[in-house]
Amino acid sequence: MMQKILIIFISVILLFLVLGCGHKINKQELGPDEYFEYAKKKYDEGKYFDAITEFTVIVLKFSGHPVVDDAQYYLAESHFKQKEYLLAISEYQKLINEYPQSPYYVLAQFKIGMSYYKMSLRPELDQDLTKKALRQFQTFIEEHPDHELRPSAEKYIKELREKLAVKKMLAATTYRKMGIYDAAVVYYDIVINDYYDTKEIVDAYYWKGICLNKMGKKQEAQNTLLILMEKFPHNKYRSEVKKLLEEIDKDLQEQNTKQAEVNETLKN
Repeated sequence: MMQKILIIFISVILLFLVLGCGHKINKQELGPDEYFEYAKKKYDEGKYFDAITEFTVIVLKFSGHPVVDDAQYYLAESHFKQKEYLLAISEYQKLINEYPQSPYYVLAQFKIGMSYYKMSLRPELDQDLTKKALRQFQTFIEEHPDHELRPSAEKYIKELREKLAVKKMLAATTYRKMGIYDAAVVYYDIVINDYYDTKEIVDAYYWKGICLNKMGKKQEAQNTLLILMEKFPHNKYRSEVKKLLEEIDKDLQEQNTKQAEVNETLKN
């Protein structure tokens, strides 16, 4: 009995060795599930180019079979792994459109956001892809507020918003250095109003106050800097802000005194 078991065991081992040593699989004879396992093995081995070919065959050859949405998802994933993000987005979107009941539906939505995120450019460059990634993650959270990937989506949203805020600050800085203070203030206001939860908010308040002061808008400059000190009392500019507020206050008092003298003269 033991000898028979040993013979069977050795036969199984030899079979695996034969299959693993150049045994060519006849793909024409594979059913949808077997073909998927074959393609998935390519994917697991990191052979994404080959996997793309095989998953594409499954989607086309076995249309209507339950395994097709699995193949469609891993087709998109293979493109993602290859850093072919536009192709990946197209394939994820195809899954969403054609297989709305698929268990991969939610993951496909998230991975579209990830694809745009991966293509997002540096802050000084065009931010259209950044905005698309942001919208995708925001939509994901709105539609799936309790999903386990929500913390990841929130993390990416924060990072993307930081990048957009930096973009606006770069424009503001350019105008400020050129002495076009009114244009700089416009961009600082965008950061203050739209990106209030980013790291750029303190700089936006500070430099807005500086620009307003240089424009001679003392009262607005004072109000801006007071808001900065109220909201962020321990900000990195606090020493400079306190000195500037004293100067502005002195200037405003002088202006009020002169205006009072003018008014008195006009009365007489």
